[in-house]
Amino acid sequence: MKVNPMVKNFNIAMIIAGIFLSSIPAFSQNELIKDQKTHKALLNYLESICQWAIDSDLKSGELKITAKRRTSVFINSNLARILVAGYDLTGKQEYLDEAIRWFDLLVELQQPATTADGKKAGWWGDFSPDGNIYFGDAGTSATALAGVIRYVEGERRNKYMNALELYANFVRFGTDKDPQDKGRNGSNGWIIQDGEDKGAVGCGYYRNELSEYPYTISTSVTGAAFFSCMYELTGNSEYQEIAENAVKWLLKKRTPFGEFLYILHQKQLDEWPLDTMSYVADGVVGAYMRSNNQEFKTMVEKQIARSVQWLLVGQNKDGVWGELRSEDQQRSQGVLNLIVWYYHDVTKYKEVKNMVQANCNFFLDSDNSKAFGVKELPITTGFVGLGIAEVLEPGITYRLK
Repeated sequence: MKVNPMVKNFNIAMIIAGIFLSSIPAFSQNELIKDQKTHKALLNYLESICQWAIDSDLKSGELKITAKRRTSVFINSNLARILVAGYDLTGKQEYLDEAIRWFDLLVELQQPATTADGKKAGWWGDFSPDGNIYFGDAGTSATALAGVIRYVEGERRNKYMNALELYANFVRFGTDKDPQDKGRNGSNGWIIQDGEDKGAVGCGYYRNELSEYPYTISTSVTGAAFFSCMYELTGNSEYQEIAENAVKWLLKKRTPFGEFLYILHQKQLDEWPLDTMSYVADGVVGAYMRSNNQEFKTMVEKQIARSVQWLLVGQNKDGVWGELRSEDQQRSQGVLNLIVWYYHDVTKYKEVKNMVQANCNFFLDSDNSKAFGVKELPITTGFVGLGIAEVLEPGITYRLK
């Protein structure tokens, strides 16, 4: 197996340092934010991201910015998810209004399908409706949509819930034909039901091929994150089982050092270790928070510690992860959600708290923030905003009720 040089260095460092979180003393009274001044600075920073999303005309579906990749359903939905969190933290109605306008459009963009067994279903392309059908992008969007359900009612709520159910049907039961009429096959469903890969979710359609093989990202954001949302919203225990099985598969696909493997269409790719960790973090944390299965939650707490160690060793001296402006770093800030959750819900290790504070200090420096691409690169901006919101109030971007 090819080993990413950065990951190799992480692994060597862990061996030399002998870092095991069980040896670090706990500080049960510590808080993530040092003082009121820091809290205000972080909140102002988050509000600047919210305003940037509004100024970029998120609700239109096409961000009015100069970045090469201006929009996709997952980029826009991450920004809308930040706006919902911003509303929760500040009460500013314009944040919620902009998010809802985007989600209205997202629901309109959903394309109809019929499952292999005759049920109604629906799907999104990455640049819907003409883009690729990737359950990474679509699952990110559907999960964000689930997070605004509590703020809508009447016909709008019914439309939103219907869109979520249609997407669930599409992933679970497949489609009777190629949804985009490109001569590819239909599917009986993308959730693997048995065998070594039980719980994994396929990609959807990958490079003009039907892809039912396990995909790490879709297993996390659709299998774990989205279906755990569906369980909390509907009480359907089948959705909970899907989410828990997805997490179990993800946890099987870790190295001994805590890194998660990026598996796509029968290949293992090594160039996006932080991207992968970010997406896995969102699925694992979401499934954990929405579960009422204590045995499952205890298992997650125990097994995820190695991944926190991996992040502890891999954090740059400046407080972030990865190479500046690299493709991998654009999504790297999703790891902050995992660290915040681990500190807040599992064990309050001082070293974990220090990781969070170093990361926040980086972004509160305006020169660092600009260099990182915040309020310039939309993918980067979305992941940074979600992480900052979690620091301000752990669990806020996972809230459904």
